[in-house]
Amino acid sequence: MTAEGDIMRTDHHPLPGVGTLHLLHAADGHHVGILQHADERRELVVYDPADPDTRQTGVLLTAEEARVLAGVLGVDGPTVHCARLDRYADRVAVLQVLIGAVPSAAGRSPADAAVDGAVVAAVVREDEVIAPPDRRLRLRPGDVVVVVGRPDAALEMIDHLTAA
Repeated sequence: MTAEGDIMRTDHHPLPGVGTLHLLHAADGHHVGILQHADERRELVVYDPADPDTRQTGVLLTAEEARVLAGVLGVDGPTVHCARLDRYADRVAVLQVLIGAVPSAAGRSPADAAVDGAVVAAVVREDEVIAPPDRRLRLRPGDVVVVVGRPDAALEMIDHLTAA
């Protein structure tokens, strides 16, 4: 538990060809991660506090085990997730946002998420790519929204996609 006023640090690292690593830097020096593989498997990983690049242990979780662990931690599962962020010359970013089980996100049109400097280029739903999405399209849990624009505007789009 962090003391009041302390800032808990977390990092998200895209791992091309593997998935995304979400790291929590615990107050005791450990780095605890959830590796979300591209095929949606989750792996709980604990790194050596003396060498943060060395794994001490890892546990591959089934989808059901990940849901149970999320419930134990008091989380219903991902609400929104930056699945991938690619930057090109620090001027253009391509952001993929996974829409989770968020009542405010599901049912919204991606066209409502207007941000100057970024656009929703496509919505990926299961095996279908909807590009460009029109105003009639409503987001569903599991959709991946592809955003293109300035890096700051693309990241701001997450809030606009999930705002109530």
